[in-house]
Amino acid sequence: MIRCRTATGAQAVLKVSPDRRRILDESAALARWTTAHVPDVLAVDDGVGALLLEAVEPGTPLDDSEACPPLEHVADLIAALHRDGVPDPSYESVAERVTYLFDAGLANYARRPELVETVPTELYERGREAALLLAASASPSVLLHGDLTPANVLDGGEERGLVAIDPAPCLGDPAFDAVDLVLWRAPDAAAVAARAERLASAVGAEPGRVLAWCSAFAAMSALEIAEASRRPDPRVGTLLALAAER
Repeated sequence: MIRCRTATGAQAVLKVSPDRRRILDESAALARWTTAHVPDVLAVDDGVGALLLEAVEPGTPLDDSEACPPLEHVADLIAALHRDGVPDPSYESVAERVTYLFDAGLANYARRPELVETVPTELYERGREAALLLAASASPSVLLHGDLTPANVLDGGEERGLVAIDPAPCLGDPAFDAVDLVLWRAPDAAAVAARAERLASAVGAEPGRVLAWCSAFAAMSALEIAEASRRPDPRVGTLLALAAER
């Protein structure tokens, strides 16, 4: 991601990636969302894998902020993405997205094999199975952001609210998009349940379904946190307890 200016002097961000398919899908999805909660696409060159976007101001990612945003702002973001997006049948299903994420997450075990003692592979794979069952039973199906992590949610200022970037568009259960933001910095299982309860209406799902998605991904999240730190992190225990509730 490169901060730059357009020929007219407007602030912009240039994204260049060797994954040309990802750039093409991202630009198409952003163009399909008719909401201020995503950046405008200024230009795209899928031949070289380049995407030019408007700069979001102040543009601080949530994972760089000191405080969690009000849940009402998170609800507004997710509701707008699902309400104002136009699904494309060519996009992958949320089940395919789930499979990709769990396959990719296995690299954490490869980097630190000792983590099987912290996050048993049986628990990890139970999460995969639960997520795939949820994906298969989804109704209705909407255009999902697909990668709505705190790193991909920016502060767009008081009037604009939160802005989502770097989508991995897919089609499926609206509750899927809430997972990372519900689990983020949650101090305990009660906080996860309370967030799921408050965000459920924004995604048009029962709180129990949002919580079920969070439980399915809890072991993966615990593994990511454990791999990134050499010191014990209390969030790992919280997530493992949530994963074991299934």
